[in-house]
Amino acid sequence: MNPDPTQTPPHPKPPAQGEVHAFQAEMQQLLHIIIHSLYSEREIFLRELISNASDALNRLRFEMLTSQEVRDKDAPLEIAVAVDPEAGSITVTDTGRGMTREELTASLGTIARSGTLDFVKTLAQTSPAQRSEMIGHFGVGFYSAFMVARRVVVDTCPADPSQPATQWVSEGAGSYILLPSGRTQRGTAIRLELKEDAREFREARRLEQIVKRYSNFIPHPIRLDGRRLNAEDAIWSQAKGTPTEAQYQEFYKFISHDAEDALFTLHFHIDAPVQFRALLYLPQRLTNQVLYSPTAFGLQLYANRVLIQEDSRELVPLYLRFLRGVVDSEDLPLNVSREMAQKNPLIAKLSASLTGRVLRELKTLSEADAPRYRTFWQQYGKVLKEGITADPANQERLLELLRFHSTRAQADEDLITLKEYVARMREGQKEILYCSSPSREAAEHNPNLEFFRRQGLEVLYLLDRPVDDIMMTALHEYEGKTFASIDGGDLDALRTDAQPQAANALAAEELERVIGFLKTALGERVGNVTASKRLVDSPATLVEPDSQAGHLHTVMRMMDREYRAPAKTLEINPAHALIRNMALRLKRDPGQLLLKHLADQLLDNCLLVEGALEHPERMVARIQALMTLASAPPEGGSAAEGESAAEGESPAERRS
Repeated sequence: MNPDPTQTPPHPKPPAQGEVHAFQAEMQQLLHIIIHSLYSEREIFLRELISNASDALNRLRFEMLTSQEVRDKDAPLEIAVAVDPEAGSITVTDTGRGMTREELTASLGTIARSGTLDFVKTLAQTSPAQRSEMIGHFGVGFYSAFMVARRVVVDTCPADPSQPATQWVSEGAGSYILLPSGRTQRGTAIRLELKEDAREFREARRLEQIVKRYSNFIPHPIRLDGRRLNAEDAIWSQAKGTPTEAQYQEFYKFISHDAEDALFTLHFHIDAPVQFRALLYLPQRLTNQVLYSPTAFGLQLYANRVLIQEDSRELVPLYLRFLRGVVDSEDLPLNVSREMAQKNPLIAKLSASLTGRVLRELKTLSEADAPRYRTFWQQYGKVLKEGITADPANQERLLELLRFHSTRAQADEDLITLKEYVARMREGQKEILYCSSPSREAAEHNPNLEFFRRQGLEVLYLLDRPVDDIMMTALHEYEGKTFASIDGGDLDALRTDAQPQAANALAAEELERVIGFLKTALGERVGNVTASKRLVDSPATLVEPDSQAGHLHTVMRMMDREYRAPAKTLEINPAHALIRNMALRLKRDPGQLLLKHLADQLLDNCLLVEGALEHPERMVARIQALMTLASAPPEGGSAAEGESAAEGESPAERRS
């Protein structure tokens, strides 16, 4: 990596006793990206250095509780920013724990975190506008200093009195130098010797602006020329409503690195069974990281304002992982470690209390501001549903938060609760009817819906597969009403509200002939064939003998890809023209191959509607054969050819 010839000459090299070390290969690649490409918001270098300084102070406060041997034990915990316009340098100093020589090498010479090489590759392919937000997430924020500095000097003195001070020097050009330091004060000073094109950062006013923008809520004093720049108190320690809305949003952006305001803010103080303060946020959008990652938690756990966990997995259950914010408790022992937090009974009580309060706040939001809650549900409903199965203790609370599309809610924004559904159920109706489908449009074209639409029975749409399938395995009833899928074959509504038989329906003998033929022709592809009581306009549909079985089969397939669900029952419509035409052909010539094609196509049509068709290529060949017959003229030799093609096996079926 060659130095930029437009920059001023480098400072003299360190003394000869310094040891030269080469950067790890991935580190060199990262530095190259940072120095030459990461220019969209160079001011974030100060945010990253102050954040690291704050971490060093937090770690020191923790260590002081367990160790009596600490250098400069009475020194104040603070961060100082100094600028020297004439020398063109900035120095960020903290009185934190400092680093030993070995820690310097491990932290500033290599990339030790797993997956960081992939991150470096991703960073190289990311637009400059997004890179500045990415680097801090992966623990490499220190290197943002090289965006503005042609040389960086780290002078650090460990809190352990037995360890000497060390200096780390690098120009970001492939190597760094370690040498002894004469520093005697505990902590770390990072001096940035600025590039010529970074002259704006030589002004104290500019640095103050950056601190107030990014680091205003750091829980340690940040001083510039002796003046404290950041807020005196942590915002979450203030009474609810004391901070302004702008301050709430500013803090949210500070901890989440989100460019948008939060959708909703939760700020509360709990005294029992565990005392804690919480400032939580609901982001505007559900990201894929939160949706698909079981570790994408965003809550920081403090014990009396001492950071214990950065992204705590113990504070809330998985289905609330979208929350961002801070939880601070004075009841937690200050010497609780990250490992102990997983087994600490106080943490378990805190989590139960916090989860209950969040669910209560969400219910209040749903009642007080339905449009905003609808926005929340559209983003996070599929995640919240996970709790129905995962958190039986809070299932009743979660049921109150569920929202559904239904056959009566025409617009996409029209959502109803279970309580509203039950309140308008028909007298004597025993079942909460629902349809599981990948989209509303697909649900409305489900043949199994025809009967219930004609009868005026409301049906809920479950449109979040496979989350809904998992949820319904845990839901059996609500207020004494059982849940029942319209795809089930054992529905009470089909018995109590059965529609009269159509006048043009097949006679019993003809119907039995068709059913018998379909059973033989389809074999093990179906579990049974019966006459349908639910179909109005469609010729056939597939149903589960047990209305709950379909969800169980879906879950089993998620657990075992080789799992094969039992074949479903094929229900046919005795009044449909296709079924009646098949009956006529069976009566005239039961052995014709066209009937076999029709049987297979009838079943594949049902599978296609369900999204469960496994061999579409076979269906295409069969359709083409049927089209050939249908397009043949009523007279002439080509008709015979068309019938011959239609009644022969398709190439795909011959291969199978």
